[in-house]
Amino acid sequence: MSNDDTRSNGAGGQGLPGYTANHGVPGGFVLPIPGASTSRPPADEPTDPWSSTWHDPSLTAGPATPEHGETAPDADPDAEPDAEPAAPLIDSTPSHWSTSTEPTYAGWSPAGAPTTDVATDPEPAPHVAADVAGTTHAAGAHDDASGTAYGRGAGAGGDGPSADELMSARSKGARQKLKADSGLRKAFGLGPSRRELAERDRLDRIARPITGRKTIMVINTKGGGGKTLVTLMLASYLGRYRSGSVLAWDNNETEGTLGMRAPSQSHHRTVVDLLGALPQIANDPNAGTSELEHWVREQRGLSFDVLASADDDEAMRIIGEQEFEDLHTQLSRFYRMIVVDTGNNRLSPNWLAAASHADMLVFATSLKDDTSVVAAKNLDALVAMGRGDLVRNAVCVISHTSAKGSDVGAGVHTREHFEQWVRAVVDIPYDPMLSPGLHLDPLKIARRTHEACMEMTAVVVDGL
Repeated sequence: MSNDDTRSNGAGGQGLPGYTANHGVPGGFVLPIPGASTSRPPADEPTDPWSSTWHDPSLTAGPATPEHGETAPDADPDAEPDAEPAAPLIDSTPSHWSTSTEPTYAGWSPAGAPTTDVATDPEPAPHVAADVAGTTHAAGAHDDASGTAYGRGAGAGGDGPSADELMSARSKGARQKLKADSGLRKAFGLGPSRRELAERDRLDRIARPITGRKTIMVINTKGGGGKTLVTLMLASYLGRYRSGSVLAWDNNETEGTLGMRAPSQSHHRTVVDLLGALPQIANDPNAGTSELEHWVREQRGLSFDVLASADDDEAMRIIGEQEFEDLHTQLSRFYRMIVVDTGNNRLSPNWLAAASHADMLVFATSLKDDTSVVAAKNLDALVAMGRGDLVRNAVCVISHTSAKGSDVGAGVHTREHFEQWVRAVVDIPYDPMLSPGLHLDPLKIARRTHEACMEMTAVVVDGL
Protein backbone atom coordinates (compact mmCIF):
# COMPACT_ATOMS: atom_id res chain seq x y z
CA MET A 1 0.00 0.00 0.00
CA SER A 2 1.32 3.42 -0.93
CA ASN A 3 1.67 6.37 1.34
CA ASP A 4 -1.13 8.11 -0.53
CA ASP A 5 -3.45 5.24 0.19
CA THR A 6 -2.54 5.41 3.83
CA ARG A 7 -3.26 9.12 4.05
CA SER A 8 -6.59 8.73 2.37
CA ASN A 9 -7.80 5.86 4.52
CA GLY A 10 -10.58 6.92 6.93
CA ALA A 11 -9.30 7.13 10.50
CA GLY A 12 -5.70 6.87 9.42
CA GLY A 13 -5.99 10.20 7.70
CA GLN A 14 -7.27 11.87 10.82
CA GLY A 15 -4.11 11.35 12.95
CA LEU A 16 -4.89 11.18 16.62
CA PRO A 17 -8.51 11.39 17.71
CA GLY A 18 -9.74 14.96 17.63
CA TYR A 19 -6.87 16.23 15.45
CA THR A 20 -6.40 16.46 11.72
CA ALA A 21 -3.57 14.70 10.01
CA ASN A 22 -0.48 16.54 8.89
CA HIS A 23 -0.20 15.76 5.18
CA GLY A 24 2.63 18.21 4.61
CA VAL A 25 5.33 16.15 6.27
CA PRO A 26 7.58 14.39 3.75
CA GLY A 27 7.48 10.64 3.88
CA GLY A 28 3.86 10.45 4.90
CA PHE A 29 4.27 10.67 8.67
CA VAL A 30 1.10 11.67 10.46
CA LEU A 31 1.72 14.12 13.28
CA PRO A 32 -0.76 16.02 15.40
CA ILE A 33 -0.55 19.76 15.16
CA PRO A 34 -1.50 21.58 18.38
CA GLY A 35 -4.23 24.09 17.88
CA ALA A 36 -5.29 22.65 14.51
CA SER A 37 -8.67 21.63 15.81
CA THR A 38 -11.15 23.60 17.86
CA SER A 39 -13.05 20.56 19.03
CA ARG A 40 -12.34 18.68 22.25
CA PRO A 41 -12.03 14.91 22.23
CA PRO A 42 -15.22 13.01 22.73
CA ALA A 43 -16.02 12.01 26.27
CA ASP A 44 -15.94 8.31 25.47
CA GLU A 45 -12.39 8.45 24.08
CA PRO A 46 -9.45 8.26 26.55
CA THR A 47 -7.32 11.32 27.08
CA ASP A 48 -3.73 11.00 25.85
CA PRO A 49 -1.47 12.15 28.71
CA TRP A 50 1.53 12.56 26.40
CA SER A 51 -0.15 14.93 24.00
CA SER A 52 1.25 18.43 23.71
CA THR A 53 -2.27 19.74 24.33
CA TRP A 54 -2.89 17.55 27.33
CA HIS A 55 -5.16 19.12 29.91
CA ASP A 56 -5.76 17.90 33.48
CA PRO A 57 -8.82 19.49 35.10
CA SER A 58 -7.57 18.49 38.57
CA LEU A 59 -4.70 20.96 38.29
CA THR A 60 -6.93 23.90 37.38
CA ALA A 61 -8.28 26.16 40.06
CA GLY A 62 -11.54 27.99 39.27
CA PRO A 63 -13.31 27.96 35.89
CA ALA A 64 -11.71 26.18 32.97
CA THR A 65 -9.58 28.23 30.64
CA PRO A 66 -10.29 28.20 26.93
CA GLU A 67 -8.19 26.08 24.59
CA HIS A 68 -5.83 27.55 22.03
CA GLY A 69 -7.83 29.31 19.39
CA GLU A 70 -11.02 29.57 21.49
CA THR A 71 -12.42 32.78 22.85
CA ALA A 72 -13.89 32.97 26.30
CA PRO A 73 -17.39 34.39 26.55
CA ASP A 74 -17.63 38.11 27.19
CA ALA A 75 -13.90 38.46 26.61
CA ASP A 76 -12.26 41.25 24.74
CA PRO A 77 -10.91 39.76 21.53
CA ASP A 78 -8.24 42.46 21.25
CA ALA A 79 -6.92 41.88 24.76
CA GLU A 80 -3.93 39.70 25.25
CA PRO A 81 -4.82 36.33 26.66
CA ASP A 82 -3.94 35.81 30.29
CA ALA A 83 -1.22 33.37 31.14
CA GLU A 84 -2.42 29.95 32.06
CA PRO A 85 -2.70 29.79 35.86
CA ALA A 86 -0.08 27.61 37.51
CA ALA A 87 -1.18 24.38 39.08
CA PRO A 88 -1.39 24.55 42.84
CA LEU A 89 1.53 22.83 44.57
CA ILE A 90 -0.13 22.58 47.95
CA ASP A 91 -2.85 20.07 48.57
CA SER A 92 -5.09 21.10 51.41
CA THR A 93 -6.47 17.60 51.82
CA PRO A 94 -4.85 15.85 54.83
CA SER A 95 -2.81 12.76 54.00
CA HIS A 96 -4.06 9.43 55.29
CA TRP A 97 -0.45 8.67 56.47
CA SER A 98 -0.28 11.53 58.90
CA THR A 99 -2.61 13.04 61.46
CA SER A 100 -1.29 16.54 60.75
CA THR A 101 -3.82 19.01 59.39
CA GLU A 102 -1.21 21.16 57.68
CA PRO A 103 -1.20 21.10 53.85
CA THR A 104 1.37 18.80 52.23
CA TYR A 105 2.86 18.67 48.76
CA ALA A 106 0.76 16.41 46.59
CA GLY A 107 3.39 15.80 43.92
CA TRP A 108 2.89 15.25 40.17
CA SER A 109 0.72 12.56 38.62
CA PRO A 110 -0.19 11.94 34.98
CA ALA A 111 -3.66 12.67 33.67
CA GLY A 112 -6.16 9.96 34.28
CA ALA A 113 -4.24 8.50 37.23
CA PRO A 114 -6.03 8.27 40.57
CA THR A 115 -5.25 11.27 42.74
CA THR A 116 -3.53 10.14 45.96
CA ASP A 117 -1.92 12.53 48.40
CA VAL A 118 1.63 11.62 49.43
CA ALA A 119 3.03 12.86 52.73
CA THR A 120 6.29 14.75 52.62
CA ASP A 121 8.00 12.82 55.46
CA PRO A 122 6.47 9.38 55.85
CA GLU A 123 7.22 7.51 59.03
CA PRO A 124 10.32 5.30 58.50
CA ALA A 125 10.31 1.55 58.99
CA PRO A 126 11.10 0.40 62.56
CA HIS A 127 14.51 -1.12 61.70
CA VAL A 128 15.55 2.04 59.82
CA ALA A 129 14.54 4.23 62.74
CA ALA A 130 16.55 2.03 65.12
CA ASP A 131 19.67 2.28 62.96
CA VAL A 132 19.40 6.05 62.73
CA ALA A 133 18.90 6.35 66.50
CA GLY A 134 21.91 4.12 67.19
CA THR A 135 24.14 6.09 64.85
CA THR A 136 23.10 9.37 66.41
CA HIS A 137 23.74 8.03 69.91
CA ALA A 138 27.19 6.74 68.94
CA ALA A 139 28.16 10.06 67.41
CA GLY A 140 27.04 11.88 70.53
CA ALA A 141 28.97 9.47 72.72
CA HIS A 142 32.10 10.02 70.63
CA ASP A 143 31.75 13.77 70.96
CA ASP A 144 31.32 13.44 74.71
CA ALA A 145 34.32 11.15 75.00
CA SER A 146 36.57 13.35 72.92
CA GLY A 147 35.43 16.41 74.83
CA THR A 148 36.11 14.73 78.17
CA ALA A 149 39.53 13.44 77.13
CA TYR A 150 40.69 16.83 75.92
CA GLY A 151 38.97 18.86 78.61
CA ARG A 152 36.09 20.28 76.59
CA GLY A 153 34.36 23.01 78.49
CA ALA A 154 37.30 23.61 80.79
CA GLY A 155 38.54 26.69 78.99
CA ALA A 156 37.57 30.29 79.58
CA GLY A 157 33.80 30.53 79.48
CA GLY A 158 33.43 26.74 79.30
CA ASP A 159 33.38 26.68 75.47
CA GLY A 160 36.49 24.57 74.80
CA PRO A 161 39.91 23.43 76.01
CA SER A 162 42.34 25.93 77.45
CA ALA A 163 45.83 26.79 76.21
CA ASP A 164 47.35 24.93 79.16
CA GLU A 165 45.59 21.75 78.04
CA LEU A 166 46.99 22.17 74.54
CA MET A 167 50.50 22.56 75.93
CA SER A 168 50.00 19.49 78.09
CA ALA A 169 48.78 17.40 75.15
CA ARG A 170 51.70 18.49 72.98
CA SER A 171 54.26 17.88 75.73
CA LYS A 172 52.97 14.34 76.19
CA GLY A 173 53.22 13.72 72.47
CA ALA A 174 49.71 12.27 72.42
CA ARG A 175 49.40 12.54 68.64
CA GLN A 176 52.82 11.03 67.98
CA LYS A 177 51.94 8.09 70.21
CA LEU A 178 49.24 7.02 67.81
CA LYS A 179 51.85 5.58 65.43
CA ALA A 180 54.70 3.12 65.78
CA ASP A 181 58.27 4.41 66.13
CA SER A 182 60.14 1.61 64.40
CA GLY A 183 59.94 -1.47 62.23
CA LEU A 184 57.39 -2.36 59.58
CA ARG A 185 54.58 -0.88 61.64
CA LYS A 186 56.19 2.55 61.28
CA ALA A 187 56.77 2.03 57.54
CA PHE A 188 53.10 1.24 56.96
CA GLY A 189 51.83 3.94 59.31
CA LEU A 190 50.37 1.45 61.79
CA GLY A 191 49.87 1.90 65.51
CA PRO A 192 52.43 0.68 68.07
CA SER A 193 52.56 -2.95 69.14
CA ARG A 194 51.95 -4.13 72.69
CA ARG A 195 55.70 -4.39 73.26
CA GLU A 196 56.25 -0.82 72.08
CA LEU A 197 53.39 0.46 74.21
CA ALA A 198 54.88 -1.28 77.26
CA GLU A 199 58.29 0.28 76.59
CA ARG A 200 56.76 3.74 76.18
CA ASP A 201 55.02 3.31 79.51
CA ARG A 202 58.30 2.36 81.19
CA LEU A 203 60.08 5.33 79.63
CA ASP A 204 57.40 7.70 80.91
CA ARG A 205 57.67 6.24 84.39
CA ILE A 206 61.47 6.45 84.45
CA ALA A 207 61.58 10.04 83.18
CA ARG A 208 58.81 11.44 85.37
CA PRO A 209 59.70 14.52 87.43
CA ILE A 210 61.08 13.85 90.92
CA THR A 211 61.52 16.43 93.65
CA GLY A 212 64.88 16.70 95.37
CA ARG A 213 68.00 14.53 95.38
CA LYS A 214 67.57 10.80 95.81
CA THR A 215 69.82 8.06 97.21
CA ILE A 216 69.16 4.41 96.31
CA MET A 217 70.83 1.71 98.43
CA VAL A 218 71.46 -1.76 96.91
CA ILE A 219 71.67 -4.40 99.65
CA ASN A 220 72.89 -7.97 100.16
CA THR A 221 75.70 -8.72 102.56
CA LYS A 222 76.39 -12.02 100.80
CA GLY A 223 78.84 -11.80 97.91
CA GLY A 224 77.55 -13.09 94.59
CA GLY A 225 74.00 -11.85 95.15
CA GLY A 226 74.12 -9.49 92.18
CA LYS A 227 74.58 -6.14 93.97
CA THR A 228 77.19 -4.83 91.52
CA LEU A 229 75.17 -5.97 88.52
CA VAL A 230 71.99 -4.28 89.78
CA THR A 231 73.89 -1.11 90.73
CA LEU A 232 75.49 -0.68 87.31
CA MET A 233 72.36 -1.51 85.33
CA LEU A 234 70.18 0.73 87.47
CA ALA A 235 72.60 3.67 87.22
CA SER A 236 72.94 3.13 83.47
CA TYR A 237 69.20 3.22 82.78
CA LEU A 238 68.64 6.15 85.11
CA GLY A 239 71.40 8.08 83.37
CA ARG A 240 70.26 7.28 79.84
CA TYR A 241 66.58 8.05 80.36
CA ARG A 242 66.83 10.82 82.95
CA SER A 243 69.45 12.92 81.13
CA GLY A 244 72.45 12.11 83.29
CA SER A 245 73.38 13.46 86.72
CA VAL A 246 73.62 9.91 88.11
CA LEU A 247 76.46 8.44 90.21
CA ALA A 248 77.15 4.76 90.96
CA TRP A 249 79.08 4.69 94.26
CA ASP A 250 80.97 1.64 95.48
CA ASN A 251 80.59 1.88 99.27
CA ASN A 252 82.25 -1.44 99.99
CA GLU A 253 84.26 -1.27 103.20
CA THR A 254 86.96 -3.47 101.69
CA GLU A 255 87.74 -4.13 98.03
CA GLY A 256 84.72 -3.65 95.80
CA THR A 257 84.38 -4.64 92.16
CA LEU A 258 82.14 -1.85 90.84
CA GLY A 259 85.05 0.07 89.33
CA MET A 260 86.46 -3.07 87.68
CA ARG A 261 83.14 -4.08 86.07
CA ALA A 262 82.25 -0.60 84.82
CA PRO A 263 82.52 -0.23 81.03
CA SER A 264 84.90 2.76 81.03
CA GLN A 265 88.16 3.02 82.99
CA SER A 266 89.41 6.57 82.38
CA HIS A 267 91.66 6.49 85.47
CA HIS A 268 92.24 4.52 88.67
CA ARG A 269 91.55 7.05 91.39
CA THR A 270 89.10 6.00 94.07
CA VAL A 271 86.94 7.28 96.90
CA VAL A 272 89.99 7.49 99.17
CA ASP A 273 91.58 9.97 96.74
CA LEU A 274 88.39 12.01 96.70
CA LEU A 275 88.40 12.18 100.50
CA GLY A 276 91.77 13.95 100.34
CA ALA A 277 90.41 16.62 97.98
CA LEU A 278 87.04 16.94 99.66
CA PRO A 279 87.86 20.01 101.86
CA GLN A 280 88.96 21.98 98.80
CA ILE A 281 85.78 21.09 96.92
CA ALA A 282 83.59 21.85 99.92
CA ASN A 283 85.12 25.32 100.32
CA ASP A 284 84.62 26.25 96.67
CA PRO A 285 81.03 27.50 96.16
CA ASN A 286 81.58 27.66 92.39
CA ALA A 287 82.76 24.07 92.06
CA GLY A 288 81.02 22.06 89.34
CA THR A 289 81.01 18.57 87.97
CA SER A 290 84.27 19.31 86.18
CA GLU A 291 85.91 19.47 89.59
CA LEU A 292 85.01 15.81 90.18
CA GLU A 293 86.18 14.38 86.88
CA HIS A 294 89.59 13.63 88.42
CA TRP A 295 88.02 11.26 90.97
CA VAL A 296 84.91 9.82 89.32
CA ARG A 297 85.03 7.68 86.18
CA GLU A 298 82.80 8.93 83.41
CA GLN A 299 80.92 6.22 81.53
CA ARG A 300 80.95 7.53 77.98
CA GLY A 301 77.67 7.16 76.11
CA LEU A 302 75.81 5.96 79.22
CA SER A 303 75.35 9.29 81.04
CA PHE A 304 76.50 8.22 84.51
CA ASP A 305 79.69 8.24 86.56
CA VAL A 306 81.33 5.67 88.83
CA LEU A 307 83.04 6.34 92.16
CA ALA A 308 85.18 3.26 92.81
CA SER A 309 86.34 1.89 96.14
CA ALA A 310 90.03 1.38 96.98
CA ASP A 311 91.52 -1.62 95.21
CA ASP A 312 94.99 -1.92 96.77
CA ASP A 313 96.17 -2.75 100.24
CA GLU A 314 97.95 0.55 100.90
CA ALA A 315 94.97 2.75 100.09
CA MET A 316 92.29 0.38 101.36
CA ARG A 317 90.62 1.42 104.58
CA ILE A 318 87.12 1.45 106.02
CA ILE A 319 85.16 4.64 105.43
CA GLY A 320 83.80 5.96 108.72
CA GLU A 321 80.31 7.28 109.35
CA GLN A 322 81.35 10.92 109.34
CA GLU A 323 83.40 10.44 106.21
CA PHE A 324 80.38 8.96 104.51
CA GLU A 325 78.33 11.93 105.67
CA ASP A 326 80.83 14.41 104.18
CA LEU A 327 81.08 12.52 100.92
CA HIS A 328 77.32 12.23 100.56
CA THR A 329 76.81 15.94 101.27
CA GLN A 330 79.25 17.08 98.60
CA LEU A 331 78.27 14.50 96.00
CA SER A 332 74.61 15.50 96.38
CA ARG A 333 75.58 18.96 95.14
CA PHE A 334 76.45 17.54 91.72
CA TYR A 335 74.20 14.50 91.25
CA ARG A 336 70.44 14.17 91.41
CA MET A 337 70.59 10.38 91.72
CA ILE A 338 73.14 8.37 93.74
CA VAL A 339 73.04 4.57 93.57
CA VAL A 340 75.08 3.07 96.44
CA ASP A 341 76.55 -0.42 96.11
CA THR A 342 77.01 -1.56 99.72
CA GLY A 343 79.51 -3.99 101.23
CA ASN A 344 79.18 -7.28 103.05
CA ASN A 345 79.13 -6.09 106.65
CA ARG A 346 75.86 -4.56 107.79
CA LEU A 347 77.49 -3.49 111.08
CA SER A 348 80.16 -1.35 109.44
CA PRO A 349 79.72 2.44 109.92
CA ASN A 350 79.55 3.24 106.20
CA TRP A 351 76.83 0.56 105.71
CA LEU A 352 74.76 1.97 108.57
CA ALA A 353 75.34 5.54 107.33
CA ALA A 354 74.11 4.59 103.86
CA ALA A 355 70.98 3.01 105.36
CA SER A 356 70.22 6.20 107.27
CA HIS A 357 70.42 8.36 104.09
CA ALA A 358 68.62 6.01 101.72
CA ASP A 359 65.42 7.10 100.03
CA MET A 360 64.91 3.69 98.38
CA LEU A 361 66.09 0.15 99.17
CA VAL A 362 66.80 -2.48 96.51
CA PHE A 363 67.38 -6.05 97.71
CA ALA A 364 69.57 -7.88 95.20
CA THR A 365 69.55 -11.67 95.29
CA SER A 366 69.80 -14.77 93.15
CA LEU A 367 67.86 -18.00 93.41
CA LYS A 368 70.61 -19.65 95.44
CA ASP A 369 69.64 -20.45 98.98
CA ASP A 370 72.54 -18.65 100.64
CA THR A 371 72.06 -15.33 98.84
CA SER A 372 68.28 -15.28 99.24
CA VAL A 373 68.43 -16.17 102.94
CA VAL A 374 71.06 -13.49 103.62
CA ALA A 375 68.94 -10.91 101.78
CA ALA A 376 66.00 -11.87 103.99
CA LYS A 377 68.18 -11.39 107.09
CA ASN A 378 69.19 -7.94 105.86
CA LEU A 379 65.51 -7.13 105.55
CA ASP A 380 64.86 -8.22 109.13
CA ALA A 381 67.80 -6.12 110.36
CA LEU A 382 66.48 -2.98 108.65
CA VAL A 383 63.04 -3.50 110.18
CA ALA A 384 64.71 -3.82 113.59
CA MET A 385 66.59 -0.56 112.91
CA GLY A 386 63.28 1.25 112.50
CA ARG A 387 63.43 1.42 108.68
CA GLY A 388 60.27 -0.59 108.16
CA ASP A 389 58.87 2.23 106.00
CA LEU A 390 61.76 1.81 103.56
CA VAL A 391 61.33 -1.96 103.55
CA ARG A 392 57.63 -1.68 102.62
CA ASN A 393 58.51 0.61 99.72
CA ALA A 394 61.54 -1.43 98.62
CA VAL A 395 62.13 -3.48 95.46
CA CYS A 396 63.59 -6.98 95.28
CA VAL A 397 65.60 -7.88 92.14
CA ILE A 398 66.21 -11.57 91.47
CA SER A 399 69.11 -12.18 89.05
CA HIS A 400 69.21 -15.46 87.15
CA THR A 401 72.90 -16.34 86.98
CA SER A 402 72.79 -19.67 85.17
CA ALA A 403 71.61 -20.78 81.73
CA LYS A 404 70.88 -24.30 82.99
CA GLY A 405 67.87 -23.18 84.93
CA SER A 406 67.42 -22.86 88.66
CA ASP A 407 65.49 -24.63 91.32
CA VAL A 408 61.87 -23.75 90.64
CA GLY A 409 60.91 -24.32 94.24
CA ALA A 410 63.64 -21.99 95.51
CA GLY A 411 62.47 -19.30 93.13
CA VAL A 412 58.87 -19.61 94.27
CA HIS A 413 59.82 -19.50 97.95
CA THR A 414 62.11 -16.49 97.47
CA ARG A 415 59.51 -14.56 95.54
CA GLU A 416 56.70 -15.37 97.97
CA HIS A 417 58.80 -14.32 100.96
CA PHE A 418 59.77 -10.92 99.55
CA GLU A 419 56.35 -10.21 98.06
CA GLN A 420 54.97 -10.20 101.60
CA TRP A 421 57.42 -7.48 102.58
CA VAL A 422 58.39 -5.26 99.63
CA ARG A 423 56.43 -3.28 97.06
CA ALA A 424 57.59 -5.19 93.95
CA VAL A 425 59.73 -8.13 92.83
CA VAL A 426 61.51 -8.03 89.43
CA ASP A 427 63.42 -10.81 87.64
CA ILE A 428 66.55 -10.23 85.52
CA PRO A 429 66.88 -13.17 83.08
CA TYR A 430 70.14 -14.90 82.41
CA ASP A 431 72.31 -13.11 79.86
CA PRO A 432 75.87 -14.12 78.91
CA MET A 433 76.80 -10.43 78.69
CA LEU A 434 76.05 -10.09 82.41
CA SER A 435 78.16 -13.03 83.51
CA PRO A 436 80.38 -12.42 86.56
CA GLY A 437 83.93 -11.29 85.88
CA LEU A 438 83.17 -9.38 82.67
CA HIS A 439 82.91 -5.69 81.98
CA LEU A 440 79.22 -4.86 81.89
CA ASP A 441 78.08 -3.19 78.69
CA PRO A 442 74.38 -2.30 78.93
CA LEU A 443 74.28 -1.62 75.19
CA LYS A 444 75.07 -5.25 74.28
CA ILE A 445 72.51 -7.11 76.35
CA ALA A 446 69.64 -9.10 74.85
CA ARG A 447 66.24 -7.54 74.16
CA ARG A 448 64.62 -9.58 76.92
CA THR A 449 67.24 -8.42 79.42
CA HIS A 450 66.81 -4.83 78.30
CA GLU A 451 63.06 -4.98 78.93
CA ALA A 452 63.64 -6.48 82.38
CA CYS A 453 66.13 -3.72 83.29
CA MET A 454 63.69 -1.10 82.03
CA GLU A 455 60.98 -2.55 84.26
CA MET A 456 63.35 -2.68 87.23
CA THR A 457 64.26 0.98 86.79
CA ALA A 458 60.66 2.05 86.27
CA VAL A 459 59.53 0.21 89.42
CA VAL A 460 62.29 1.87 91.44
CA VAL A 461 61.38 5.35 90.20
CA ASP A 462 57.71 4.64 90.95
CA GLY A 463 58.57 4.58 94.63
CA LEU A 464 60.59 7.81 94.74
